[in-house]
Amino acid sequence: PSTTPRLSLIRFHGRSPHWGTGTKEDRFRHTYTEPELRSWLPRIRSLAAATDELHILFNNCCGDAAAKAAETMHGLLATTVPHQRGTTTRTPP
Repeated sequence: PSTTPRLSLIRFHGRSPHWGTGTKEDRFRHTYTEPELRSWLPRIRSLAAATDELHILFNNCCGDAAAKAAETMHGLLATTVPHQRGTTTRTPP
């Protein structure tokens, strides 16, 4: 749920089975699949409608997993979530 109408944040960490026990690399090593990311679209749509600005971050930082997940999410959002109140979509660096 949105806690403020101005800004909301979703932070993806990965879904490693080693989250509580592994090394940093083990905990964050996860490559999101398109179906996993697609399952978030209803929640993202709802949050986007309730806030002026929404940021989505990927912290599954091993290799290029975060950049690939951001690229996939960007594509999903570009085709499924309308822009809200004058916001723009930025692609990851």
